[in-house]
Amino acid sequence: MHQLLKFMLITLLVFASLGLLGQPAHDDILTVELFANQAGVAAGGDLDLALVVDISHPWHVYAPLGNDDFTIPISPEIFVEGQAFVVKDWQFPEAEKIAVAGIKEPAAVYGDRLIMRTTLTVDESATENLQIRGEVYYQACDDAQCLIPATVDFSLMVPITANTGAAQAINSEFFSTFQAESSAETVLSDDQEDDDISGLVDEYGMILTFAIIFFGGLALNLTPCVYPLIPITISFFGGTGASKGRTFWMALAYVLGIAVTYSVLGVVAALGGGLFGALLTNPIVLIGIAAILVGLSLSMFGVYEFRLPTGLMTAASQSKAGIFGSFFMGLTLGIVAAPCVGPFVIGLLTYVAAQQSVVLGFSMFFTLAMGLGLPYLFLAMYSSKLSSLPRSGTWMIGVRVIFGFVLIAMAIYFIMPLLGSIGNSVMAIFLIGAGSYLILFDNSGEGNPWFNRIKQSIAILLIILGTWMGIPESSTQGTGIEWAHPTTQVALDEMLAGPKPVMIDVYADWCIPCKEMDKFTFPDAEVVSLSRQFTAIKIDMTKQNGAFEKALLERFSIKGVPTYIFFKNGVEIASLRSTGFENAEAFLKRMKAAL
Repeated sequence: MHQLLKFMLITLLVFASLGLLGQPAHDDILTVELFANQAGVAAGGDLDLALVVDISHPWHVYAPLGNDDFTIPISPEIFVEGQAFVVKDWQFPEAEKIAVAGIKEPAAVYGDRLIMRTTLTVDESATENLQIRGEVYYQACDDAQCLIPATVDFSLMVPITANTGAAQAINSEFFSTFQAESSAETVLSDDQEDDDISGLVDEYGMILTFAIIFFGGLALNLTPCVYPLIPITISFFGGTGASKGRTFWMALAYVLGIAVTYSVLGVVAALGGGLFGALLTNPIVLIGIAAILVGLSLSMFGVYEFRLPTGLMTAASQSKAGIFGSFFMGLTLGIVAAPCVGPFVIGLLTYVAAQQSVVLGFSMFFTLAMGLGLPYLFLAMYSSKLSSLPRSGTWMIGVRVIFGFVLIAMAIYFIMPLLGSIGNSVMAIFLIGAGSYLILFDNSGEGNPWFNRIKQSIAILLIILGTWMGIPESSTQGTGIEWAHPTTQVALDEMLAGPKPVMIDVYADWCIPCKEMDKFTFPDAEVVSLSRQFTAIKIDMTKQNGAFEKALLERFSIKGVPTYIFFKNGVEIASLRSTGFENAEAFLKRMKAAL
């Protein structure tokens, strides 16, 4: 007994030294109760739910939006015992902004009472009463400290009624309060970007929204998928001898062609539910683009001067052939810009799909694509001046040769998914060969020392890049992230239900940002080390024809690649979903926030 008392005393002293004895129980900080908007629900019907959370003073919890990646937001989860069901995303009221120690910006928090709402759709086969259960995951903080994250359980029983109109409306005070307090800025959604677009329309009206979309398209020029349009535009317009006025109309037709293709792809993807840019999964399309690029490169090497095919020349008058050809080229090359999508474009895709309006969808994406194409209008005008420079015996020959090599490199890039494991080797050999040719055999610009220095620098860069690409993955990346590759829904669900948090990378072979992530972000030592605390999953959407891939697109509302999704306790942490390339530092923040 003496030893037992001694042990208890030591234990109390340890807890006291850690400052844990003075902390209140979690049940004293946060109480949760679930309410429905009606006394019953019919099978196949919808039931609005309000989760009322009372928070004791002076504690607060963090909101799911408006904070940095290191705060732990409040996160509710519900399920129905023995019944199939669908739950929409939770909606949150507007949060309070306060100054919190350790966080630079004012933090978005909830105190006192928080009311969240969602809608539950009951399965049509439901016959028994709904036993709804759930939990709220949160971290309570005050001005001086934050407690260990915890969960609070809740439950509710709702009878199944004979028909939709049989249930009596109840608890109106919770739902009317929510309607008055809810804000589009604080909706926790897997498709958060959709709310952004909806919020733009609600706040600024349709005209200003279109202006914002135009500038969003202009920002797409910062994505890597549109880089190939620069040499393509220069090579296409560089060989024409058109006047300045005619070149303007040709350039405008070229940009319109890009815009039309981009718009059609966007609307089809949004209304059809497929990935944006998935047309590039078709080998015929890939080979066709590569053939066009090789054809343009031959013009750069002086094999021929670019002219429209005879059939197209016959189809249009001499005065319009150049404009028609420019438009046709823009239609084809608009595909190049399609694979790169960011959160803004995904939000636009989701908004168009929700509106179910082809006219609205086409007009919005056309506006977006015109913003994308605006720089190429000026680039085409400038490129046309290349025709006035000497065509032989001068440094301009070297410029054309360099652009020719760039076009061939792009052609190889587009068919790399078809080459499989030898794709990198083929590209590496070409780059090294191109660089060697420029140094050893190309004698253009011998009378221009400054150009020779530029050409030699480019050649050395090509050789270095080719050598780097030729190095086997294992010698540069070590063990790397140990990715799992589930191919069935059952296998994926088992991984999601495992004890570890889950990190999913949805990628495609034709996706440039995906390759950048594999080359720059995932080999990072810290990313690899931290990944061992996750179940890391890679899902290939290069050919989205299988039942598993189609179901995954719909289940997780995936509109573009790469998409990164994080799960904890089987539930997605929606605020951590991201699309597009991120450097190692930014991606590490998401990983740490998911733990």
